[in-house]
Amino acid sequence: MSNQEVVWSPPDVGNSSSLLKNRAFIFLWLSSTSSFVALSTYLFAEQWYIITVLKMESALGIVMMMTMIFRILFMTVGGVWADRFRRSHIMLVSSFIRCVIVVVMILFLQMSILEIWSLISFAILFGIVDAFFSPANTSLLPSLVSSSSLTRANSFIQSSNQIAMFSGPMIGGWILSKGSFSFLFSMIAAFLFMTFLFSCCIREQKRTAPPINSSMKDELLDGLKYVWNMSFLKNMLIILIIINFFFFGPLQMGIPLIINNVIHGEALHLSFLQSSYQGGMLVGALTVGIVNFRKKRGLSILIIINVLGICLSLLGYINFLWQGIFLLSIMGILSSVINVSLISIIQEKSQQDKIGRVMSLVNAFSNGLVPLSYAFVSIAIVMNMTISNIMLCCGCLIMSISLLYIFKPNVIKKVD
Repeated sequence: MSNQEVVWSPPDVGNSSSLLKNRAFIFLWLSSTSSFVALSTYLFAEQWYIITVLKMESALGIVMMMTMIFRILFMTVGGVWADRFRRSHIMLVSSFIRCVIVVVMILFLQMSILEIWSLISFAILFGIVDAFFSPANTSLLPSLVSSSSLTRANSFIQSSNQIAMFSGPMIGGWILSKGSFSFLFSMIAAFLFMTFLFSCCIREQKRTAPPINSSMKDELLDGLKYVWNMSFLKNMLIILIIINFFFFGPLQMGIPLIINNVIHGEALHLSFLQSSYQGGMLVGALTVGIVNFRKKRGLSILIIINVLGICLSLLGYINFLWQGIFLLSIMGILSSVINVSLISIIQEKSQQDKIGRVMSLVNAFSNGLVPLSYAFVSIAIVMNMTISNIMLCCGCLIMSISLLYIFKPNVIKKVD
């Protein structure tokens, strides 16, 4: 990869039609979408292979955790690289290596040696390489569109990513109903090769960057220092860490438990609730893109977090399926509004030579405690707490934290 950096001189893009005329943005959009389709389909194939072929359900959590942990750990390194090198080159190299990994998996499958330990190894490698794609992808966008269009551009990309994450398992299930795992992994490799081709078509404006004298460790520490000295980002990270810990574990683990223990439903009811949240996220991302609001975004995020806490508290005490569908749809919309708005604010406020590290640190810190959140819920259940009480307690904590920031004078409330 050449040691060149992007000059931040994006075109003046002010509306949706202009965005669709922006060639570089279109290829970034397509690259991100095809990568997410590949990722979601890969995760589905990995899980279903463990369950149906290896018949090792107990190992499923280990494989998923190894993928997530290494992806989070190496995302910080990916952020440093995104600030050092051309981001489109990082994206295309990451896509190509992931494609090669999947092709090797197909060879292992054909030779009947794709066992649990080789699968864990491939999961770790896939997670590590994918960790370099995300920071490069998110930090490249501000150099391709104007600051006034960042929210709408993020909305387009987040909407497509939500569709991709939702459609991946559907694509995988349809392929397996007609074909084999070999064909399914071949399709994943094809999506990754498409990601590689789209990334090749992104043209960055570039300049020769000054020689890199500091080590990767020093640059990472410099990024941490920059984030910590940025009052809005520091406070927002603290909120995200706490909220994600008390929100995602109870939500993700709680949905099937509510179906089984609260409303005594069936597997079809579970799919309705899970689809409601994903569908809400898609609607939320589209709504932000259409409205493109830019006033009092910091205060709006805090208020939305408070409403999320209320919805989580109520979710554990539903009596009918339609109540769960309604609450999860609202929670999906609100979660997506927070994601798109926060990403857009960070991209606007961060220095362009540090944005890769900033985005990677935001992702790493906000998602790093999610596995511990699952463990927290599991321990609470072992201690004979019901999922309804767990959701109520966590929802009340989320409301208390958000109210503290809403009524306390702070820099978050002042951000537009």
